[in-house]
Amino acid sequence: MNARVSEALDEDRAELLGIASSMEDTVPQLAERLGLWRDFLAKGTTGAASPLAAEDVLEQATRAIRHIWLQAAASSTSKSYRSPTEDERTVTPTGRFHNFGYERDLQPDALERRCKNFFSAPPSGWPQDHVLFSSGQAAMTAVLTLLFSRQDGALRLHHAGCYFETVNLLTLFAGRFENVGGQDADTVIVEPVSCDGVEFGTVSLAQLATHASSDATQSIVVDSTLAGLDDGLNDLLSNLPPEREVFRVHSGLKLFQAGLELADVGIVSVYGAPSGDMLRRIRTLHGAGLRFADVAALELPLFLDPGATRRYEDAVFAHNRVLAHAARANPAFDVSYPCDTKPAPFVIVNLRDAAHYENLDERICDEARKRGLVFDKGGSFGFRGHRFETVRPELGPPFLRVAMGRRGGPSLAGILQLFRTLTL
Repeated sequence: MNARVSEALDEDRAELLGIASSMEDTVPQLAERLGLWRDFLAKGTTGAASPLAAEDVLEQATRAIRHIWLQAAASSTSKSYRSPTEDERTVTPTGRFHNFGYERDLQPDALERRCKNFFSAPPSGWPQDHVLFSSGQAAMTAVLTLLFSRQDGALRLHHAGCYFETVNLLTLFAGRFENVGGQDADTVIVEPVSCDGVEFGTVSLAQLATHASSDATQSIVVDSTLAGLDDGLNDLLSNLPPEREVFRVHSGLKLFQAGLELADVGIVSVYGAPSGDMLRRIRTLHGAGLRFADVAALELPLFLDPGATRRYEDAVFAHNRVLAHAARANPAFDVSYPCDTKPAPFVIVNLRDAAHYENLDERICDEARKRGLVFDKGGSFGFRGHRFETVRPELGPPFLRVAMGRRGGPSLAGILQLFRTLTL
């Protein structure tokens, strides 16, 4: 086996074993099941007929360890009603007690406290608070609800981004705001990294601060889902007057959970104005909080571990960057990817001949099967393995999204070669 390939697979195996150890440390009663899982991983990888076969075992092991943890979370939390009686002891597998009368009012205090050490400390003079929601979209909805609820008239708003669900969400508030340019906005919604299906866009938060300091902007909402943990938010805060308020929204399902997708979760980080408690009230009124089983799943230590998350994100970004470089060598493709200073967790590939989208997914599936690659057809991004999908928006042309994952090794090399040479 090639030394570099072997090292990449060993690295993935070591990470999975580390996750298993943290599960066992946190929930000792999982020791027997995790022991059987370790046996499967050891036999499957050491006895594999090829590096690609060993990688397939790693993918199976990833799904299996996720299943073990989610089974434990579901088993523990399903013992209680969603409206528990006074004498019920509502505990997660870790033994943590959560006191709630209605599940929609569950307060994930411990997870929210962990956010303080997960995100970089803000500049001096900027208080912080962090509020968890059932998804990134629920988090954005709550922020917009808060902003619009404080206005007597129409809010002057500028959206510096193109995420389709934010665009659609804003249409639900039609009549509550006026679309204006950035210089005239009361509120700016900005995506440091955005993608419209044709190309990526980036926004400098430091430059945004310069404009916001000299115009009417009072509130800034930063959607950092594609940018990940190190989104440059402190560049914004460092250059803003302290009377401004800043909300940062993350969908924490992908890059913050080592690709395991344990539970959908949105995180709103609040800087400046003390709006966290109002967001928690909105969360309860909307029924937009985490379920008890979600809280249990997210108590795994890898969630909100800053060091592990940065290492994971760095690998995902690096693998997508190298794919973009490889695919640009193919004359059949127009490739979009941000610059190195603003990476993204997937690559956009547009075909020069639109007719070739018709059977594109099938062509890629066939090629991956012939080459034995671990390369799945599926949506979204940030997994340990690699995915692709032809996206067909309601408006605009289709495009191919390729989301390289964290795992290096033979499939990564094979996918790079596939996109260099694929003819349509």
